[in-house]
Amino acid sequence: MEYSAGLTSKLFWLQESRKTAEYMLKGYSREEIRGIAWEENIYQVKAEYRAYEVLNGTYRRLSVLPEAVLKAFTTCDVETAKILNLIAILMDSRLFFDFLHEVYDEKIRLGEKEITDRDLNVFFSDKATQSDVVAGWTDIAVRKLKQCFTRMMFEAGMLESSAKPRTIRQVHIDYRTEELLTASGLGEYLKAVKGV
Repeated sequence: MEYSAGLTSKLFWLQESRKTAEYMLKGYSREEIRGIAWEENIYQVKAEYRAYEVLNGTYRRLSVLPEAVLKAFTTCDVETAKILNLIAILMDSRLFFDFLHEVYDEKIRLGEKEITDRDLNVFFSDKATQSDVVAGWTDIAVRKLKQCFTRMMFEAGMLESSAKPRTIRQVHIDYRTEELLTASGLGEYLKAVKGV
C-alpha cells in the first residue's frame, strides 16, 4: 500500500463507524447505506455532503475487517471498540501503521513515557528519505498528519492527551479480543497497538 496523506481529512469516527458496521452486517450495500445516511441522518451531521464523507471514510475502513471482527466491533464495550476502530484505520493507512510500529512500539519497549515533537519529526524525515511520495508533501500536510496521528492515538486511548506532553498510556486488550484478532490474521496490527 502506498503512503497517503488522506488521513488528515478523516476523523476517528467511533460511533459513526459502529453505525456503518451495523448496516453492513445487515447486508446493506454501500449505496443503500448512502441512501439512508442522509434521509435518516444516521451520523447526526448538518450537511448532506458530510454524511457521505463520513460514510465513505467509515465504509472504506470497515470493509477490510473480517466479518467476525466486524461483529465484535458492534457489540463490544467502548474501550475495545476504540481499539478495533484503530485497527481498521491502521489497515487503511500504511503510514500510521508504520508510525505505531516504529515509534510507539519502541517507546513501549524502552519504557519511555512520551511521544515528543522530535519523535514525530524524525519519523517523517526518515520516511521522506525512503519515499518520494512523502518527500513531495508540503510542510503543512506533514504538520496536519502529525496532529492527526496524535489525535487518533488519544481518541483510541493510547495517549493521555493529543497536546504536549503526549504521555503514553499502554492499552489493555482482553484475551478474547486478542484471540479473535490473531485468529483473523490481524496479529501484526494487534502488536502495533499493544506496543509489543
